[in-house]
Amino acid sequence: MAPYAAADTIWGLYQVRDAEVPFPGVADMLYLGSYLLFAAGLVTLARQQEGRLHWAGLLDAGIVTLGFGILSWAFIIAPYLRSELSAWPLAVSIVYPVTDLVLLSVAARLMFTTGTRTPSFLLCIGWLVVLLAADGLYYGTSATTGSAIAEDVSEVGWMVSSLLLGAAALHSSAARSAQMAVDQERMPRRRLSILIALILMGPSIVLADVGGIRDEPVQVTVIVGLMASLSLLLVLRVAFLAQYAQSRATEARTQAHDLAASLREQAELQKQLSHQATHDPLTGLANRALLNERLEPALGRCSASFSAGLLMLDLDGFKDVNDTLGHPAGDELLVDVARRLTSRVREQDIVARLGGDEFALLVEGVDASTLHDYTLRILDSFTDSFILAHAHPVHVTTSIGVRSITRPTTSAEALRDADTALYRAKTAGKNRAAFFESP
Repeated sequence: MAPYAAADTIWGLYQVRDAEVPFPGVADMLYLGSYLLFAAGLVTLARQQEGRLHWAGLLDAGIVTLGFGILSWAFIIAPYLRSELSAWPLAVSIVYPVTDLVLLSVAARLMFTTGTRTPSFLLCIGWLVVLLAADGLYYGTSATTGSAIAEDVSEVGWMVSSLLLGAAALHSSAARSAQMAVDQERMPRRRLSILIALILMGPSIVLADVGGIRDEPVQVTVIVGLMASLSLLLVLRVAFLAQYAQSRATEARTQAHDLAASLREQAELQKQLSHQATHDPLTGLANRALLNERLEPALGRCSASFSAGLLMLDLDGFKDVNDTLGHPAGDELLVDVARRLTSRVREQDIVARLGGDEFALLVEGVDASTLHDYTLRILDSFTDSFILAHAHPVHVTTSIGVRSITRPTTSAEALRDADTALYRAKTAGKNRAAFFESP
């Protein structure tokens, strides 16, 4: 603001003396210098707000700048070029609207952002809008008529812009930065409408033959060139949106794949937990809870025409294996017993480990004769020795208690009766089966 204030002071002194302000003069150099400093400060502000470069915001700002560049060329620069100004005054006259376009580019860069805007930031944007509007009015009328028609209006605009900038600096929210980010994944409808209107600006000017521009091939060429550049930026912006949408789609597919994998892992974990809750961790057989769950409906289906059998097995001499060969060998023996039992039963039968060296078998759809043969087959499966790792063959037998079920009963009663029969088999000499007989 220092060179801007100095230029205003010089301008004011000439007006107080009722003298003509030299053009171009020191005041013009100070004005142009202040505009360049404004632009540099705004660029720094934009980098501080966003933290990194965003091509989407740069493309949007470029489209706005080129769109207003067409207006500036048609209504300010081209009329200046047609004037009778000498080289130095003409150059300075053209530099003014060019510096305005530089400020406009940075302002668009800041305005095309999303997020939380502080009051100080909004006042700063207001300063830019009013300043550029006042400049456009002043230079536009000066270029087309040779003098500023609404000079008083422009002066009021410049004073208001200074007040807005001062208010932005003094406001308490100036101490904190506005949190903003360029909206890369979509283009709001309002912004798209503005960009389309700017693209149509060039053809409208040519069709309306503003200032007889169609009779000047050079002017038409410049406008067409600006229109082509503007269209190229819009195509790049759309391509950027498509690329960003593609990356988001890829990211969404990756997230969906990860989610599906996570769901599969969770389902597998739930399956494992459910299996652990209903199966013996050592042998993989059903445990007591799963046996009870299957036993209740099986017992409820029993009748004179459909009977079932419950076998309870207890290994003979298992304690000796643990004492002489150790618990690891005992665990290995239990696993081999479970494997042998599973190979001797039907696919639909339930083999369960109730705990320790005690097992149970639930057999459905068998009559008394078939259940007897089934029990003997299980008993005979212990004839062969079990071969344990790093040990001699181990021979163990089993005692079996059998409960034949021909009418509905409870699982507690069936287990109790089978256990009673097992006790009878044990006391009768082991390595045998005993059938429960109702009193």
